[in-house]
Amino acid sequence: MVRYALFWLMLAFAVPALAVPTGPGAYKIGGVSVDVVASNSTDARANAYRDAERRAWPLLWARLTGGEPAAAPKLADGAIEGMVAGVEIEVEHFSLTRYIGRLAIVFDRDRASGYLGGAFASAPPPMLLLPVTIEGGTRTLYQTKTPWLSAWLRFRDTASALDYVIPAASAGDNVVLTAYQSRRADRTLWRNILSRFKAADVLTAELWLTRTYPGGPVTATVIARHGPDSAELGRASLRAANTAGVDAMLDDAVRQVDAIYVRALQAGLLRTEKGLTVELEPLIGTAPFIGAPAAEASVGGTEANVITPDAKSWAAMETAVRGTPTVTGVGLISLSLGGTSRIVIRHSDTPEMLAYQLDQRGFRLAPDGAGVLLRRKVPGDPVVSAPLSAAELNSAEVVAEPDAAPVAKPDAAKPIAPAKPAVAKPDLPAKPAASPPKPRRDPLAPN
Repeated sequence: MVRYALFWLMLAFAVPALAVPTGPGAYKIGGVSVDVVASNSTDARANAYRDAERRAWPLLWARLTGGEPAAAPKLADGAIEGMVAGVEIEVEHFSLTRYIGRLAIVFDRDRASGYLGGAFASAPPPMLLLPVTIEGGTRTLYQTKTPWLSAWLRFRDTASALDYVIPAASAGDNVVLTAYQSRRADRTLWRNILSRFKAADVLTAELWLTRTYPGGPVTATVIARHGPDSAELGRASLRAANTAGVDAMLDDAVRQVDAIYVRALQAGLLRTEKGLTVELEPLIGTAPFIGAPAAEASVGGTEANVITPDAKSWAAMETAVRGTPTVTGVGLISLSLGGTSRIVIRHSDTPEMLAYQLDQRGFRLAPDGAGVLLRRKVPGDPVVSAPLSAAELNSAEVVAEPDAAPVAKPDAAKPIAPAKPAVAKPDLPAKPAASPPKPRRDPLAPN
């Protein structure tokens, strides 16, 4: 009797959730319910974690590939545990022999990519998300925190094949991002917006919300749109029995919209419109930095691709490149965490000297199919010899002498006559100096 009383007493208390860091390098599957009985509480907890990992893997595979959970690859417990980066506890109850909880399993993106197929081996480009709420004839985006926006914020750390960019809804964001902007096809304005948020394209998730009466049933229609023209990719309809069930309904709506986008990604429908973002690259890549010294502005820069698996690796590489001699600045053209980013390296010397100085720091500017790739040195890379600096090249230039008067050359066809000896002339007596002329007398002058 005491044992059962102790069980219900411990079951009444829930342990606070443990925070597991998630982000671009992780996937999270939440809401996995477990109920495990074992000989002691430690074994019950360990078995519950293992059981949650087994259940979360098919859900992760289905969410990222758009397939059914039953079609997920059958993996051994060791393979699944190798992909797990952590366990987040949402709700937890336990006794001496039983563990009941709701867990969230965090998978490492890189380790899980090998089981997800080639299409999901690398992260997709960032997509700007516009969660528009339409209720009572009013359109709302980021101006207020709507239940639709809250549902997307809850979903942000969940596993998805899409990399959603959700702005912070600052005062500046609200100026350029309005509910009516999603229906404007102005490409110039969209290029400025996407450049501001470092996104490759725009996704608009519309929610049409209808309340029957206060406290009564609530119906919702969600439409997944893509691109500056708001092309419809799919829609779904949902219903909540009362106001209390709206949040759960919207969480389900977010998952359905995400599934529409995943299927569109698989079908190749989420292609970025040509010129929507790349037209900014020549301007950013060739223009001098504002406020840069005249010498730096005249030298220009070198554009290169960089593989950026996560924000930490990019920050480390940026710090190393900035600390390289002759490098005066590093500009970011496009950032794709989990993919390939593009940068411009400003330098005060020749490109050959930049390649040599980067080589001394352990980096290599190597040509690839898309231009030049900045990467770390690997065994087998050829040695980069030290080139002449720009100052040495300038001092080595030969300056031509001023044109001199031409010197006549003797004619080879005519013999050269010997020079005549000089004959001394006798000294002649000097002539007497002429006497000055006598002044003439004026006849009219008085005597």
